[in-house]
Amino acid sequence: MAEPEGASRRPPAGAGGAAARAALAILAGGRGLRMGGTCKSLLRVNGVRVIDRQLAIAEPLFDRIVLVTSAPEPELLALGWPVIPDRMGPMQGPAAGLDAALAWLPEELAAVVCVAADMPFLSGPLLARLRDHPAGRSLVPRHAGGVEPLCARYARSAADGIRAFVRASDDQTGTRALRDLVRAIDPDYLEEPGLSELAPQLDAFINLNRPSDLARAEAVAAARHSGPEDGPRRGLVTERH
Repeated sequence: MAEPEGASRRPPAGAGGAAARAALAILAGGRGLRMGGTCKSLLRVNGVRVIDRQLAIAEPLFDRIVLVTSAPEPELLALGWPVIPDRMGPMQGPAAGLDAALAWLPEELAAVVCVAADMPFLSGPLLARLRDHPAGRSLVPRHAGGVEPLCARYARSAADGIRAFVRASDDQTGTRALRDLVRAIDPDYLEEPGLSELAPQLDAFINLNRPSDLARAEAVAAARHSGPEDGPRRGLVTERH
């Protein structure tokens, strides 16, 4: 599924086409304190690192990929993609990662798709839909459980609003700020019925905040490996909102 650990990845040469419509940013943040201080990108689900799972899905879809982190691990630097810090310093929450991704965005691109580094089950069809949205608009998935701002598309036009929001926010965890930030930038929403077709069971939004989340993700990965999925897996999405 993924390249061997430590293998250097380089941007595809002249892939162009759809892959050139938007960049992808993986928001790795800092160390996961609730996960024992581990870099969550390097956690393993069913024996495969989360970052390798993500890049296996993302690399065929995007020419430009960047990792945003305030604690660059050697393993991340070895991946062959650019690694940049938050512009506003550590402990500013994931909204600062969005700000950094938009500041990095190459001039020829109009948007960046941002995903959290602790999402082991990214959906290729969902990422492609976010990538291909009209150039000047942001697009955020929204379902019955709330919005998904850490698996969403941010247009360049949202940059000033996001930066101002980060500066004004006193929510260092980023959880409340992200929900409010989405309202502030007035995005388009990706909703049902199309959302579940792009992200069956909403597994794409599973994230690893606690050891119990990792155990549940292991169960999902094992079920995927063993055979067809059997209906909704409730309780697997750890809310960020």
